[in-house]
Amino acid sequence: MNPYCKGIIQQMDLAVDSVIKLMDTLSDEDLLNKPNAEKWSIGELLAHMSVICKADFLIGLGASEEEMDQYYVEAAPQMSLASIASTLRGNYAYLRNGIAEMEEKDLLQVTTSFFGAVHSRYEWLLDTQAHFYHHRGQLHAILVHVLKREPNVQLFE
Repeated sequence: MNPYCKGIIQQMDLAVDSVIKLMDTLSDEDLLNKPNAEKWSIGELLAHMSVICKADFLIGLGASEEEMDQYYVEAAPQMSLASIASTLRGNYAYLRNGIAEMEEKDLLQVTTSFFGAVHSRYEWLLDTQAHFYHHRGQLHAILVHVLKREPNVQLFE
């Protein structure tokens, strides 16, 4: 694996593991909790997080809007912690394996997403990391400030 990608993947390993540990502090009933009428429920947030890794990887490969719409329909987990965790693990493994197979020329290849963003595949990986971290922060904030729980989960090394 490219050494720069290896570092990102190591950080993503920690991020995915910490989300699973945060999920372990929840019950399936908590998934219905909607902290704000304008925002996703905890379950909707986690379901979104569970598909991010593969979705962002596919977008970086140049998937069309139609292909992504189909992916989201097929990839949506059942609204249970077990299903969401399984989906997250599988989609993260897809990203991890896909990045591991790429050579430097592949990582430097620039693609344009169906919504007009232009990045190299390496930049898509960075974007995926930022996207996942953003939602992990939201999840942690909901646990602490809405559910009034201190999860005691390490978020950074």
